[in-house]
Amino acid sequence: MTKKLLSVALFVATLFATELQAQTIADFENLALPSDSMWNGSDMSGGFVSGKAHFSNTYNTQYLSWGGFAYSSKMDSVTAGYGNMYSSANGKGYDNSATYAVGFVSAYSGATAINLLAEAKGKVVDGFYINNNTFAYQSMLNGDAYAKKFTSHDTDWFKLSTIGYLEGNITDTVDFYLADFRFADSSNAYIIKDWTWVDLSSLGNVDSLVFQMSSSDNGTYGMNTPSYFCMDNFTTKNGVGFADIEQESSIRIYPNPVQNILHVDMSSPIYRIQILDVNGRLVYDYANVNPQTKIDVKDFKQGLYFMQIYSEQGIITKKFIKR
Repeated sequence: MTKKLLSVALFVATLFATELQAQTIADFENLALPSDSMWNGSDMSGGFVSGKAHFSNTYNTQYLSWGGFAYSSKMDSVTAGYGNMYSSANGKGYDNSATYAVGFVSAYSGATAINLLAEAKGKVVDGFYINNNTFAYQSMLNGDAYAKKFTSHDTDWFKLSTIGYLEGNITDTVDFYLADFRFADSSNAYIIKDWTWVDLSSLGNVDSLVFQMSSSDNGTYGMNTPSYFCMDNFTTKNGVGFADIEQESSIRIYPNPVQNILHVDMSSPIYRIQILDVNGRLVYDYANVNPQTKIDVKDFKQGLYFMQIYSEQGIITKKFIKR
């Protein structure tokens, strides 16, 4: 390796070490849960900590019920009904991990909330991976004694709203549809069954998050669709890292988030483009760069990526989300 390339490699390694130190991922594996089991707050502890966040929980000893967040290693993605409220729709956590969180939004148990710990408080939350809960998924897919089967005819939908707070004031809201049958072409209708990234960066600096759920299927006592969802890899910022000061330049990448084709437009000469995943692994390296470049990312895993652009201005970093 030449001296110049070695210097570039060391610079990139240092850059990503800074970025990774500036993030903490709550993957819930620290909670040491036995296989095919769950925790629902019956110890009356009021919640649990993973990463740099506290996940709230309320437990009712009279009715043996809970609200807020539980965590689970349950693997039953098939059984319908209330008895299977702790499983994800695909029976595992993100990237085949063992443990994940389960959220239950209940009007009778207080807010379903996440409070950031001191190191992350007042910073940007990157986002998290979401999946349907098996109870909710099977209810929407087939209907049950309380809720209807979702259909395109009825333009059904099921939505999670994440509300950001900073010092008691709402910063913004991000909506994510766990099911959507409102399309003119019914073949586009879906019920989420795979882990999907939810980008929360638009909420800005926050110290807490509150979750609400809504559905097209409602009755006398409120929403009929079971108000559960699953969460994994909740990602927070800690202190000021490189990602908080992304460089301005004459280079534009779009769309962001992206599903298939990422466009890179530039007005100054570019020598090379490299893309690294959140763990710093090189997933794309392209030296023949044109002023308008298209990059096919459809086979990338969902999540956060960093684009290193080698130009006359030096090495410029851009972030993008793969849906």
